[in-house]
Amino acid sequence: MMLSVHPPFYDVVILGGGPAGAAAGIELKKFDRTLRVLLVEAEMLADWHVGETLAPGARQLLEGLGCWDEVARGGVLESVQTMACWGSDRPHANEFMLSTRGNAWHLDRAAFNETLRAAAEAAGVTIWRATRFEGVVQGRDGRWRLTLCRNGQPLAVAADFVVDASGRSARFAAALGHRPHFADRLVGIAAIVQLREETSRDHATLVEACENGWWYSSPVPGGKLVLVWMSDADIVHGDGLARRERWLAHLRAAPATAARALNADVPDRITTWSARSHCLDTVSGSRWVAVGDAASSWDPLSSAGILKALRTGKLGAFALLDAIRGVEGGSAKYRRIISAEYARYRQDRREVYRMEQRWRETPFWQRRHHDEAIEEPVALRQSGGR
Repeated sequence: MMLSVHPPFYDVVILGGGPAGAAAGIELKKFDRTLRVLLVEAEMLADWHVGETLAPGARQLLEGLGCWDEVARGGVLESVQTMACWGSDRPHANEFMLSTRGNAWHLDRAAFNETLRAAAEAAGVTIWRATRFEGVVQGRDGRWRLTLCRNGQPLAVAADFVVDASGRSARFAAALGHRPHFADRLVGIAAIVQLREETSRDHATLVEACENGWWYSSPVPGGKLVLVWMSDADIVHGDGLARRERWLAHLRAAPATAARALNADVPDRITTWSARSHCLDTVSGSRWVAVGDAASSWDPLSSAGILKALRTGKLGAFALLDAIRGVEGGSAKYRRIISAEYARYRQDRREVYRMEQRWRETPFWQRRHHDEAIEEPVALRQSGGR
């Protein structure tokens, strides 16, 4: 099939339909209704996505985007605290009641993503679902020509500006030759399980440190519980923890998390996913910007993944609006903001990990106490295990 000589044109093409991409689209249309904005979403609606907590402050961002009411109607569980067995076997609570940004919220991530995409459509963003980015060339006039694939068929679109919201792969930035700088080897092995009895009072996220990593568990709407083991890729594979039976045995050895899982069904599958901290070597350039995990990704211990995605989606949209209007400096300002936030995150991450001293000589904790940097990527595909 030949690609069109005169492909359809959009002022902005957004590659990725997660929270960062949807937020960017909504913000662009909010400030300039005349913009032709296309959002390209590669994944069909999945049963669930890892990353199910809105940190304090996310509600305010969603209210600013005009879609909090729709998110709340879709089903959320309010959480007034987190619990942690960190530095001690005894759990301690971190309550949000004194936070100026409010409480946290647990949600169905797939439904949440779709709610944000629907809000973007309502704002006037065109959405192509099940469409994958394949490649890009830039013409002499600076305009991008993007090659996409939808339903197995290639197609092309032209755009003046591009938002890379393609997640950790940063596929657009990678096509331009940009690369991430990694800070660790972290992966998660996750399952979502049905609770036999839903306890309405137990809405806290629980974090439990162990010898070579840590567990977190979190309730989500529908009477389900997310269980995730976090460790480094080499440790996970060396211990065989990507296999369901080994993962289950490891779960039973974590007292607080195992006690919580007693009320849940045994998962029939587990999923391995990359959770590595990284920052792209540059997060914006002439006529493009990276947002969300395409720009930088943070340790799930921060609980800030969705919050960061929404915030960078908005900030990336502001940078593009400056460029569209011919205002200089927006792109450079955006790069400074992302760089400064990532540096602060690295410092906070270092301090939190050093609070756990019980296993400081084991590989996982030793690496974090010395803030080991990893520049070369460790190959790890997202996979399902049984």
